[in-house]
Amino acid sequence: MNNSSHKLNIVITGATSGIGKQLAIDYLAEGHNIYAVGRDDEALAELQNLGAKPVDLDLMDRDKVVEAFSKIDKIDLAICGAGMCEYLDMPNFDSEAFMKVMSVNMGTLSHAIEGALPQLMESKGRLVGIGSASAYVPFARAEAYGSSKAAIHYLMKTLQISLAPFDVDVSLVVPGFVETPMTKQNDFPMPFIQTTKQASQAIRDGISSGDEVIEFPKKLTLPLKTLGALPDMIWQQVSEKLNKK
Repeated sequence: MNNSSHKLNIVITGATSGIGKQLAIDYLAEGHNIYAVGRDDEALAELQNLGAKPVDLDLMDRDKVVEAFSKIDKIDLAICGAGMCEYLDMPNFDSEAFMKVMSVNMGTLSHAIEGALPQLMESKGRLVGIGSASAYVPFARAEAYGSSKAAIHYLMKTLQISLAPFDVDVSLVVPGFVETPMTKQNDFPMPFIQTTKQASQAIRDGISSGDEVIEFPKKLTLPLKTLGALPDMIWQQVSEKLNKK
């Protein structure tokens, strides 16, 4: 799917904040039809003023998601970017917080996939899921967030195989640190942090090129992938040092 040759119908979840909002703004500037899915009324109104079609929707409500998406005539591209982050502080393992992060990050994604897939199969479009470079290497305090993103990585890579016979392309986005409301809570160094504009550009370029995995910035994601492939003892030592900082 090449998004530069004609106007696309694009659904973006998590469109009222961070990367999702910037993607909506940039795709609107390119002249595409945008269905902006989110819960922030002010942000939805802002995107509507720019030309987007606002969809005020609780993505955790499976039935409402399927119903809302079925009313969209055509979906060429679905970008699933909704999610949350909450850190755990040992020695207390907060199972409620853990399951909240897992449920939100996997629930919003899975419901959006179910809702968008019929139209994507008809249009032979592309499904995009937002993962994280945190899935490459285990980091202390990120037990919940990292686990949810690792699950997303597995899901999207599996869908690349299972949806291929139906001519639906699937892309996994693997961002490093990006300046968003979510990362403002981080109290640790965030090397090579990107702006939302940089993130949007990388994602849109990757989608336009048909990339199955869209990683950025490479100077962060490549070392993390390499580190994750090393013996456990090495990355555990690195993770411990980072956590002490």
